Amino acid sequence: MPEWRKRAVRIRRPAPRGLLKRRGPVSRNWGFDRGTPVDRYFIERFLASQSEVIRGPVLEVKGDEYTRRYGSSVTSCDVLDVDADNPRATVVADLTNAPGIPDSSYDCIVLTQVLHLIAEIDDAVAECHRILRPGGTLLATVPTLSRMSRELFDTDHWRMTPVGAQKVFSSVFGRDRVVVTGHGNAVLCAAFLMGIAVEEMSAALLESSDPFFPLVVTVRGTKAT
Repeated sequence: MPEWRKRAVRIRRPAPRGLLKRRGPVSRNWGFDRGTPVDRYFIERFLASQSEVIRGPVLEVKGDEYTRRYGSSVTSCDVLDVDADNPRATVVADLTNAPGIPDSSYDCIVLTQVLHLIAEIDDAVAECHRILRPGGTLLATVPTLSRMSRELFDTDHWRMTPVGAQKVFSSVFGRDRVVVTGHGNAVLCAAFLMGIAVEEMSAALLESSDPFFPLVVTVRGTKAT
């Protein structure tokens, strides 16, 4: 008998009954129908803390909500999408290869929960670095844990740990120009998968961080001047 099974037999502790009795999540819409999804709490807190670098010409993907909400002195905002049918897109391009965007175009790029949907992550990060102005900032978030996307199921490629994010972004920006932080804990990870909303969680739990159970990784990469 494997050692882990022997330990389980010896301990015989009951599992959390309420969780194991469920046959699915309480929400299949990330928790939006109940309030604010747990991952959004960390994404929005991160962007709020970086508002001073969301300035000048900014690029955001699919929409400009975060730029408008958290930008400090934005002069213009382009919306990038690979889908030309997005009426909000001002730049239609593939982020892994966007020759139509000139070098050094933006002071800031807001890239939340996008990179895990791109097969060639390294190429996308390199392209972001190219189109940033010297001294410009890439603000990115990636999931360490998440359900699969229903709408983008066939392109939902990756999940990324803080160590993995450090490696990917440092290889382009340089290690001393990248700040990577993991956010979350075991309970919040479980709550997010079950579709429980932020409004249903205690403030103390939301502020509790466990490096062994990150839910979201935030990255600030600054291009050398």
